Amino acid sequence: MIDCDVHHVIGDRAQFLDYIEPGQRAWFASQPTFGLPAYPWTHPVSWWQQADDSEDGALPAGSTLEQVRAGLDEYGTDIAILNGNDAPCLSLMASPYRAEALARAHNDWVRECWLDEEPRLRGSIVCPAQDPLRAAAEIRRVARDERFVQVLLPGGSERPYGEPRYLPIFEAAAEHGLRVAIHANGEGIGIAAPGGGAGPHTFYIEWHTVGSSTSTMAHLVSLVCNGVFGRFPDLMVAMLEGGVAWLPGILWRLDMNWRGMRAEVPWVTDPPSEVVRRHVRFGTQPLEHTAGHDALLFEMLGAVGGEDLLVYASDFPHWDLDDPSATVARVPESWRAKVLHDNALALYAPRLGATVR
Repeated sequence: MIDCDVHHVIGDRAQFLDYIEPGQRAWFASQPTFGLPAYPWTHPVSWWQQADDSEDGALPAGSTLEQVRAGLDEYGTDIAILNGNDAPCLSLMASPYRAEALARAHNDWVRECWLDEEPRLRGSIVCPAQDPLRAAAEIRRVARDERFVQVLLPGGSERPYGEPRYLPIFEAAAEHGLRVAIHANGEGIGIAAPGGGAGPHTFYIEWHTVGSSTSTMAHLVSLVCNGVFGRFPDLMVAMLEGGVAWLPGILWRLDMNWRGMRAEVPWVTDPPSEVVRRHVRFGTQPLEHTAGHDALLFEMLGAVGGEDLLVYASDFPHWDLDDPSATVARVPESWRAKVLHDNALALYAPRLGATVR
């Protein structure tokens, strides 16, 4: 089984600060969240599935390698792709210079403290997307390590990722056979535009319902309409934690509009839904609950090729994680091998390095 979304957390501040270049270490040490922007609200109970009681107090699950290993063992995971819990939001810091330093530190920390210690793990490269040229340089620096399989961007951004300003990021990823993952996170904080399109959210429940999914939709449509996949024919993008129930509707709507307005985007020569089938995959978490109408959900997803588009994602160790048994119980039996293994293996094949059962 391949899990495309496991979150690890910076639990040992002192250890992580050792990876910050000395000239900037004191500034980052003075910031409670290393200077990363934060949401204006919090989860009403807990962000986490569980906590680890240590001498330093309760550490969130995912703060230590032992916690992550325990999750891999429990679920029988062969390969897990690490997606930093908060680090992607460095793209939303006001200072691209601080963001660049933090990205370098995080990528080196992942390599030495996680990938070197656990062979089942693969890494995601974080980069300062607010400065795409610096981001591309960081991607190329880290890409030499084949254990990093993708570039990780937050759903929160100044502009949709299809815009030409971001092309250096996608060019660097495609050049090295890296995938790009856009993970719902950071909408409306730092320099990011609010998620949802109607202004800032008041409650976490609003963001979790609207903000995370609408940013995913916006980036998806932007990538297609700006012709990013035409520029980079081998580029693949994973959309994580933005939901999937909306996918048939947005693809049908985009196809309809493309038929009527394709003169505006003449470089999009195929129906957008076909472009998405070739170049985009979607994490299963959160797989929306349907009040007993799962058959309808999967009938609609099947109509847009869902069997080949979905990749298993647990979202470990967050409060709403989907363990594989929950996903297996809902996904049609004929889809299960593809969703739990085959689609992810094909997606990350250039860098996965081994066939897993």
